[in-house]
Amino acid sequence: MIIDLSVIRSCRFGPRLVLTFFFFAVVAVATAQDISSTYLKGPYLQAPGADTMTIMWESSTNKPGIVRYGLGGVLDRVLRLEMPRALPAITNFSVTNITAEAKTNVASVSITNTVFLYEMTLTDLRPNSVYTYSAETDGARTPPRNFKTFGARPDKVTFIAYGDTRTNPKTHTAIASNFKRHTPDFILHMGDLVADGKRYDHWGTEFFGPLARVIDEVPILPAIGNHESDGTNYLQYLHLPGKERWYSYDVGPVHVLSLDFHYEKETDDQFAFARNDLMNSRAPWKIAMLHYPVFNIGGHGTGWGHAAYLPLFHKAKLDLVIAGHSHIYERFRPIASKHGRNTWPITHITTGGGGAPLTTTYPHPALAAFLATNHFVLIEATPTSLKGRAISTNDTVIDMFELKKRNGRPPASYFAQAYPEEALKLSYDAAPSLAAGLTSVPATNSFAKVMFTVHPLKATRPPVALEISLTPTSARYYELAGGSLRVRTPSLMESNRTVWANVRATGKGKITAEGKDKELSPGLIFQARMIAEAVETIAYGQKCKVTDAAIETAKKISGTQ
Repeated sequence: MIIDLSVIRSCRFGPRLVLTFFFFAVVAVATAQDISSTYLKGPYLQAPGADTMTIMWESSTNKPGIVRYGLGGVLDRVLRLEMPRALPAITNFSVTNITAEAKTNVASVSITNTVFLYEMTLTDLRPNSVYTYSAETDGARTPPRNFKTFGARPDKVTFIAYGDTRTNPKTHTAIASNFKRHTPDFILHMGDLVADGKRYDHWGTEFFGPLARVIDEVPILPAIGNHESDGTNYLQYLHLPGKERWYSYDVGPVHVLSLDFHYEKETDDQFAFARNDLMNSRAPWKIAMLHYPVFNIGGHGTGWGHAAYLPLFHKAKLDLVIAGHSHIYERFRPIASKHGRNTWPITHITTGGGGAPLTTTYPHPALAAFLATNHFVLIEATPTSLKGRAISTNDTVIDMFELKKRNGRPPASYFAQAYPEEALKLSYDAAPSLAAGLTSVPATNSFAKVMFTVHPLKATRPPVALEISLTPTSARYYELAGGSLRVRTPSLMESNRTVWANVRATGKGKITAEGKDKELSPGLIFQARMIAEAVETIAYGQKCKVTDAAIETAKKISGTQ
């Protein structure tokens, strides 16, 4: 239950002087106490708006909570929460035990405590105004912090977009230390906030710890990632608009739609919400954010929502899709179909460099920029311009771009930069044919046989000629006998085609195939160049493995079985 408290309105010295003196006197006492033992996480900002802001924190004590806040540094308004929300705090760790028989056993142990979440929504705030606030519970009051409400109709908005902050809190801390100097109005997070969303201890070390001195004054609005697991802790810790798993809001010239990557079908409730939301938005700039990229070349090479969402995005004239998942930076040229109704160009950005282990990038004619580095993206939007800068951990700009509009439409030069969506989708069509299996581990003095299963392309596409070769990184460690392999894909009326090649090691690194999957290390990855409608495109396969299928097929061909 949340109730408003009345405050002293008159005093011999004036209410502002008395309240300010009282506040700083108590802060000194609270600082002498160990505030960090009372406030396990936060305070932090959620659900921002022109006239509202939500303050949240986590405490080990089950006591009433108070937020004092006001304009001009005077905390003359008070909100009280009598009963915080209990949250099971499950901490997992491993215990190593050496038995009397000198055997080492490693056991997984869980300890469950209870912590308490405080969630207090301030209302009737003044738009485009700076408020000071302080949180209090169990006699411990935090030092004053500031937040700014959204403007009712601002002409400019600045925000940060980044994602995949899991696993390496030092890297996340280094990135987050740059945020406040750019004075963002809010922060977008592309998901994978932590390595394991079910692990209570991960939320403190990987997310709230690195952001402690950022999200106490700048609100953060995330999309759920696959590492958030079932989303239980994610939805406990975050107070998001609407359905929370998917939501939207407007800030000045920008409309942001946040999506849950789990729901990709046209029959899902999320799609109905997205369609109604985007088709009715009249904002100068429409942005969609989610964890899985709609288009992505390096890393996981994800292609999300092509059947349902991509046509909607074109129809609704979406300008920008921002995603994470692959731990790299990619910015695509505007992507649009050459024919049909999907001719509205959309810029796609992958920003997954928030702290998770970096992955491989690949060149592609559809990409305007790509780099495997830790980073964030800073965006400034006005009604006619959307400027972006990708910035590395040491605050170095690694990419810059600008989208412009006049009378709601990009210039002809933007349309001219567009890369054909048909050609980019062909990269996804051809990629499964490059996931080759090997009969053995390549050596410097002997070739290993490699089996490709070449598939027909989707829809009504005619057969396409593939020029298969090693990626530049793989070519350092492996050699493809006879150079590039030229293969034609089967037609839709034909079956899969089996094609063989030979690969050996160059001697520049030790080649192994360990583990259950028998995946080669260093990675053996093939690429294929194609020409479709006079446009060159490139497809990339996954890391190759020694497979039973390749071994058995080779035996049958040689007649040894």
